[in-house]
Amino acid sequence: MLTPLALVYSLLRARLDQVRADDRGMTTEAMIITAILAGVALAVVGAIAISIRDKGTEIENDIDAALGLL
Repeated sequence: MLTPLALVYSLLRARLDQVRADDRGMTTEAMIITAILAGVALAVVGAIAISIRDKGTEIENDIDAALGLL
């Protein structure tokens, strides 16, 4: 009854040992490049948000000027 469980346990244990021995993780260079790209993406999103806010303010001022509220 315990033989299949022992077999499965030994197979899983061998696979876990194999995965732990694998050194194909992300390199430092890849992590740095990923961080730089994420930072650039955040900067671009910030620039777009500022541009949208400024355009909204410009449209609001144009509407106020057209209605004679300024």
